Amino acid sequence: MGAVRRDASKHRSPNAGWPESAMAGALALALALAGPRRYAEHMAEDPFLNAEATRQAVPDDIGRALNLYTAACVIEAAAYAALALVV
Repeated sequence: MGAVRRDASKHRSPNAGWPESAMAGALALALALAGPRRYAEHMAEDPFLNAEATRQAVPDDIGRALNLYTAACVIEAAAYAALALVV
């Protein structure tokens, strides 16, 4: 939760900063996300989220992020199913 409170507002998008900083914090305290990156038409000079991290994301982190996302989706579906049973 510390990465979200500290970094969500640093993102240029008021919406994207929340999930990106949450993912950076959830994957590992040693992982930074976002930051400067090159697009075809320009360079985005955005700050890193979880900037005090000791490393940037690498391709192996994609699988870890997808596993975390899948787990969050399963929990969300279970919560909806439980609500449907109550209502």
